[in-house]
Amino acid sequence: MLDHIVLATPDVQATVDEIAAVTGVRAGLGGRFTQMGAYNHLLALQDGAYLEIIGPDPEHQGGGSMPFGLDPQSGRGAHIPHWCWKGNERIDELADAARTAGYDLGDVVPLGRDLPDGGRLDWRLTIGTWPPHLGGLIPFLIDWGDAPHPSTTAVQGVTLASWHGEHPDLDTVRAAHQVMGIEIDLREANEPALVATFQGPDGSITYR
Repeated sequence: MLDHIVLATPDVQATVDEIAAVTGVRAGLGGRFTQMGAYNHLLALQDGAYLEIIGPDPEHQGGGSMPFGLDPQSGRGAHIPHWCWKGNERIDELADAARTAGYDLGDVVPLGRDLPDGGRLDWRLTIGTWPPHLGGLIPFLIDWGDAPHPSTTAVQGVTLASWHGEHPDLDTVRAAHQVMGIEIDLREANEPALVATFQGPDGSITYR
């Protein structure tokens, strides 16, 4: 199942403001990835999924390797570079299946972030090389273990109105998804893309 959609942005607060202005719902602070110099805001979606708005942390001093290919100097605005699939207790099995099929998602490694209340949230996930396989159409995997899932603590009020992937070679994408048991609506297009529309009480907004 879909775990979360990644919305990468050079300015998290500006993107949070944009979404709030259109939907009427303001994403709440998720936490900080201190070593990477990044932080996120979250919005809960339906069916145990959530939206992660992630970008450079203005409070971070020093360097850090930005996740998801983020380059604040590129001039690119908020976009969806990647997405995450629930691996849970099968994460190692699914990662091995993908690797056997020719898609190395990277090792399953521990990661975590510092929470606003001073606590910490830890999980396991696959971290592969960038750019991701098939233009991001193959998701990375996550296992939350016993940790509370962010969809249960994030701000409510927004739903995922539509969600699909685009790619010029749908047969290849479908074959990869079948190996991993992944389901997502796919549409043929000239370039790979992930496209999501988020609906709130005041309106909807689409990112790709």
